Amino acid sequence: MSRDTRHAAAENADLRFDLIDLETFLAVVELGSFSEAAKRMHVSQPSVTSRVQKLESVLKTRLVERTTRKVMATPDGEMLADRARSALRGLRELMQDFQSRAASARLRTIVATTPMPAAVVLPPLIQSFRQAHPTMQIQVRDLQYEDVLAMVEDAHADLAVTAFDGDSSKLHFEPLAREPMLLVLPRSHPLADAGSVSLEQLATLPLMLLDRYALLQTRLSKALAQRGLSLGPIQHATNVGTVLGLVDAGLGATILPKYMAQRSLLDTRAMLEVPDVDLSRSFGILFRAKAELNVASSLFLEHLRAHFATTLRGERSRS
Repeated sequence: MSRDTRHAAAENADLRFDLIDLETFLAVVELGSFSEAAKRMHVSQPSVTSRVQKLESVLKTRLVERTTRKVMATPDGEMLADRARSALRGLRELMQDFQSRAASARLRTIVATTPMPAAVVLPPLIQSFRQAHPTMQIQVRDLQYEDVLAMVEDAHADLAVTAFDGDSSKLHFEPLAREPMLLVLPRSHPLADAGSVSLEQLATLPLMLLDRYALLQTRLSKALAQRGLSLGPIQHATNVGTVLGLVDAGLGATILPKYMAQRSLLDTRAMLEVPDVDLSRSFGILFRAKAELNVASSLFLEHLRAHFATTLRGERSRS
């Protein structure tokens, strides 16, 4: 470190004082009295005197003059008072802004989910939650499955409403409902009116599966292998709309959660159960392990625990 740098650092070190010293100095200037300033600051008069003297020592200038009747600021004291008022006012406004934002954040929860739950399951849950807690805000982020997980892991979302088949030390999953998976195929297919499909029949079908259904594909492959069968051609896609478009084009079948299949059902599509294997998935709440949830998140979490399963069943019965 050069001599000039050391000298500058020493000078900066000499400028250390507390905000309370400035506030006390302003009280003396505004009230024109050490004793009155002591009352305002709720300290003794010697403490007020000590704080003003500390400022004068740090700034190396006289800040106040004492007359027989009152205390007055010197020209340097007036300059400091003007700057101090402005600085303290700015700090108070900034603190109020921070406090306001913190209070607002406590009353807001950010929920990540995939597009279909965002459009179908969450709206009635949010509506009933807002009726019970009108001051709370729910912000929904509808994303692809991998982005939902990343949002929660990176603390950009407070929690997620989704199915979760994985295992993560960063995330905690609380299942709320078990949802059956149904086969969806074109209404024109010979199996359309069968009501259910066997594994032998399923093995003959070209499948279009969502990328996030890797575990479901593994489960299905194991069940088929036990009967000496294997899956036919499989095409993967990211979006539900894509796989349904492929189904509508007569290119094969897909597998979707029951509520999603019913919501997407058209005259051109048929739904079938797959009774020979359990393809159901757990839907629930996903949040960071050991996360400290704010007020809104905690209340919405309790609301989901109480109403998610019945809302999902109600959506299935309406579809």
